[in-house]
Amino acid sequence: MLETLVTLIVTILVFGILIFVHEFGHYIVARCFGVGIIEFAIGMGPKIATWKGKYNDFTLRAIPIGGFVNMVGEYDEEIPDEHKYKIPLNERAVWKRILIVIAGPLMNILLAFIVMAVLVVTSKAIGSTVVGDFVENSVSQEYGLQINDKIIEINGKNIKCYSDLAYKVMSDGINPMDITVVRNGDTVYLKDVVFGTETEQGVKMGVMDFRVYAKEKNFKSVVYESFWQSVSNVYITVDSLVDTLSGRYGIEAVGGPIAVGEEINNTIRESESFGDTLYRLGTFLVMISVSLGVFNLLPIPVLDGGRLLFYIIEAIRRKPLNPKIEQNISAFFMILLLGLMVFVACNDISGLF
Repeated sequence: MLETLVTLIVTILVFGILIFVHEFGHYIVARCFGVGIIEFAIGMGPKIATWKGKYNDFTLRAIPIGGFVNMVGEYDEEIPDEHKYKIPLNERAVWKRILIVIAGPLMNILLAFIVMAVLVVTSKAIGSTVVGDFVENSVSQEYGLQINDKIIEINGKNIKCYSDLAYKVMSDGINPMDITVVRNGDTVYLKDVVFGTETEQGVKMGVMDFRVYAKEKNFKSVVYESFWQSVSNVYITVDSLVDTLSGRYGIEAVGGPIAVGEEINNTIRESESFGDTLYRLGTFLVMISVSLGVFNLLPIPVLDGGRLLFYIIEAIRRKPLNPKIEQNISAFFMILLLGLMVFVACNDISGLF
């Protein structure tokens, strides 16, 4: 019972941080451009608490998933008298509206960069991309990899950090890979390097059969790793999304809040100490924050990316779309999104049993 309660609290806290950061991005940029704000809300559904701010209401709502910033002129609804004097969103230049709409996803990605920097600074060691030794019965050694090889490219992807290396082997290692290494100061090209594979939850993955050297931890390496590991997480998120949409991972890979809660529970249960728990949760937060940022930038109506698409079309046409057409498109995709949410929830629940 206590473990369930802790998991629930941590899950709500994680979602709360992600939602707040996302909505704060929209809010602060809108404020900077003088757009009137009616409400800044964390959560959805009925209000459970309201604070009157100097410029707008701040509300906490019952369902701890999602949030919104209600701006003057954003929707075709009656504006409260106290906000009628404020500048509507739709009266701002389209480039300002574009910056407002992308600020939320970008704040999630920025949060991931910051948390990753903290994780790198506090980590005991930093993994390099240099082969240290091979595990027993390794396969890749038979195909040309050697100890002290510095891996700089796999299948055309530049390898900047350990997470790049680990992901490319897992993702592409189901087939022979072309690997470029630096060996004794020379660049060596290895063609069709083979790795062993394993199948987990119906997904076939490559298995990295070697260990890497630890990197010296100093100011330069910390800055380098903080940046490139963050960039790597963005790449991994986009690449995994493409693989999911292409059908490689199947419906088992699609998860929502319930699956996130289950993963948090596993993280807490498997951690060896409080510090280990914080590190694992930080790593998980980075992944989810990047995923949220990237997903919201998809050009799908009702997401920030859909709104961005409408603004880009408006900028090209030099006039906005017909509001009724835009509303009908958004309503249609909202129905699809709600259906997807139901499907994901059912998939999450079935995964618990």
